Amino acid sequence: MIAWFANGKKVRTGNLSLTRGDGGQNLIGPELGDALGIIRTQELMEARRIDGGEQFFTRAVDFGYSKSAEESFEKWGKQEVLSDVVRVIRMFRPDVIITRFSTEPGGTHGHHTASAILAHEAFDLAGDPKAFPEQLKQGLEVWQPRRLFHNGSTWWRKDLADIVKTDPDWFSVDVGGYDPLLGLSYTEIAGRSRSMHKSQGFGAAETRGEQLEYLHFEKGDRPKGDDIFEGIDMTWGGERVKR
Repeated sequence: MIAWFANGKKVRTGNLSLTRGDGGQNLIGPELGDALGIIRTQELMEARRIDGGEQFFTRAVDFGYSKSAEESFEKWGKQEVLSDVVRVIRMFRPDVIITRFSTEPGGTHGHHTASAILAHEAFDLAGDPKAFPEQLKQGLEVWQPRRLFHNGSTWWRKDLADIVKTDPDWFSVDVGGYDPLLGLSYTEIAGRSRSMHKSQGFGAAETRGEQLEYLHFEKGDRPKGDDIFEGIDMTWGGERVKR
């Protein structure tokens, strides 16, 4: 999705990682804890240099496998991390936000579920001047994103492709286009980007051809058609660009 947005749609694209992965395992060396966090931070930065996105973080610490979002919030301090997410939204000013994980528990660990919950709450709070007013005193302005989507996957839901065909709240986008100027498909760029996550063994093949991603509309201004950017001025002369 990042490679397609940044290179195919030519829109400013960011990735927010709540943690730096310092509680995980290391497949390439003995470093763990803070040292692993440094490695994974650099892996993320290298991935963004390839796919064209920008990288952001919060203060949340990866403490290893989390059984639930509630456990994650208890150890992180929910309000503190929520304020970080709101700050990034007010700084980056996105029109569209996409979560990788669902707010529904199960199928993944608590850090992931917590990230989706925080995205939902921050979507509403970033445009509220009463939320974290200290940020406004520091020079930031409120910002209300237009739409929030969840990027579903057949990894968790094998019948998702069939569901998308009949449920109007699901949108499909083909991220597998080819850029003749770059001489690469967006999925080739994505494969190179993902392969930067060496400490996790996340290498991915560089492919060409159609690759559908499925986006579930969660909240905000629902697109009237099939285009997730419907109604958003994408021209160079638009008000969004002038700001």
